[in-house]
Amino acid sequence: MRIPQFLKFEFDDNGPRLFPTAVAWSLADGQIKYVILMPEDEWLGEDPEERILDDDYFRTQGVAPIDVLREMNEDLAEVTVFIDGLDPDEQMLELLCESLNTQPTFEIAHLSRLLRHLSPEELMERHRDLMIREGMDPQIAENSVYVQLLLAREEGLVGDNDA
Repeated sequence: MRIPQFLKFEFDDNGPRLFPTAVAWSLADGQIKYVILMPEDEWLGEDPEERILDDDYFRTQGVAPIDVLREMNEDLAEVTVFIDGLDPDEQMLELLCESLNTQPTFEIAHLSRLLRHLSPEELMERHRDLMIREGMDPQIAENSVYVQLLLAREEGLVGDNDA
């Protein structure tokens, strides 16, 4: 059984524009990768005093966006990757690709395309309930990907021995 793959971005929304700060995605075997992104200069506001983001942390701990996108493209090539639709994940991927003047090698689709029998409201409720049940912070991308994998398992899309 092929395990569905999922993607989630963390982002900064305190400046003049949204930009990604971290990303998590699942692999074909159900493992999750989580990477902190080093911001591109054009993503940051002009005045360092207006920034809430700790630039030093992201510059020292983050991975260059080109390397992150390269790894994502390798891991997710030619597959449909599902997003929960709760945050601007598509917009974050577009910004990442535009900044690097490249395209993803994978397709993005809303989780509702995978779980067609559930309404968007039911999906949001199930996602929220799983977050609460598992005691996870929904702002952490890795947690959201994990919960999407759990939801896929509950829906019979992932075997008990898979993820």
